[in-house]
Amino acid sequence: MRSLTDFLRWLPGVAPRKAYTLVLEGNLLSKELRRDLHSRSDSLFDLVTVVGPEAAAAILQAYRDGRLPMQRGKTVEDAPEAEAYVRDAEPLREEIRERKRRKDCVDDVSLVRESDFHDHHLMNSIFFKNAGPGPGRLTLAGIEVDKDIRGFSSNSGKTTGYESTFTWTGSDGVRRSSGSGLPSEAFNRRNDEERNWGLHE
Repeated sequence: MRSLTDFLRWLPGVAPRKAYTLVLEGNLLSKELRRDLHSRSDSLFDLVTVVGPEAAAAILQAYRDGRLPMQRGKTVEDAPEAEAYVRDAEPLREEIRERKRRKDCVDDVSLVRESDFHDHHLMNSIFFKNAGPGPGRLTLAGIEVDKDIRGFSSNSGKTTGYESTFTWTGSDGVRRSSGSGLPSEAFNRRNDEERNWGLHE
């Protein structure tokens, strides 16, 4: 999905900042249509809003009706990119359904698919909710998945970085794994036998 900012830029002559504020804070969209505005990701640091097809269609219609703030001297024109985005709605709806499924599967593991196993952020959330914060085992999509954790101390010994790894035997019989990768602490002196001399215990 495209960001709300990008979609508004596809509307020739629109005053983008004023239109952005109107969409998010005004009464341009009904309460139901506001639900078709989504966060781009689950990260608390990602504040980008993306627009689904129903909300996009309403914004486009408001543009055609002259209800969006415009730049001085500008008038409503054809907006082919915005029109194509609204016209090609079904892939966007499928993306929204998939995003909802992945969010819901943290609480309902029956929704988990084998293809989800490679997303370590999602897997961490699933395991934390259903098996606790440490190592564990869950049966997901009919497959036993193990979570292992390794900790790496900082040079000062005051903080620890963690690597989480998930391993399973796939439905095709192949042993697989995915994980977060090594934290930055794994590469410091304390965690290197050849360089860890002289550090405070």
